[in-house]
Amino acid sequence: MKPSSLRSFCIILLCLLSFLPLAAEIREGADQAAPVIASYLAKLPLQVGQVYTLSDTETFNIIDLAAKAHINVFELLDCAYRYTKPQGKRIAMTGDSMRKLQETYDLGQERVLALLPVDKMSKLESGASFSNDQTALDVFLAAPHQAYIEIGTAIYEKHFGFARIEPLLFAEPYGITVKKLIFSVQLEKLELYAPGKGAIYAKGFSKPKKWNLWVITKK
Repeated sequence: MKPSSLRSFCIILLCLLSFLPLAAEIREGADQAAPVIASYLAKLPLQVGQVYTLSDTETFNIIDLAAKAHINVFELLDCAYRYTKPQGKRIAMTGDSMRKLQETYDLGQERVLALLPVDKMSKLESGASFSNDQTALDVFLAAPHQAYIEIGTAIYEKHFGFARIEPLLFAEPYGITVKKLIFSVQLEKLELYAPGKGAIYAKGFSKPKKWNLWVITKK
């Protein structure tokens, strides 16, 4: 092979190799993953007007599907809500089940766990609401919680969540405030503006804080 041809071959090979990490980072996002999650939930014995608590095995299975789809925890909750709300159904996952599977799966490291404190979580519920005390996403903690989320310190009450969920949007949060120095403001919304990414909006901040919300991965 001529030197010029060899150089050209090496350049092409290096270019191809440079794309391999990018291919590994391809993320589907909630829009593409929703049918997969809906298909799994459709196989479970969910009943209209009742809260169905996923077993350890069922929680493990849905987290495994999320890992294979390269979506994060909030994208998974978005996908699940797209199925349960129109069906008039509601699901719950226990904190115990979520903590057990952390031995096998990384749920998104500190950024995701700052927004969804699994270590203190008793349970979460999401889907259609059957009573006035239920919302689109209800998270129950064993104790109040604080976590640094870069725009400030998020302070969570024992019961917090989002009253409204739309595709790629968690809106009307409650039980969450953000403290910055001596000021405390309300969280406004969490927008999933791109696959694997989230923007946190808080009152008094002119721009949202944009984050990579890391996807669920198998350890």
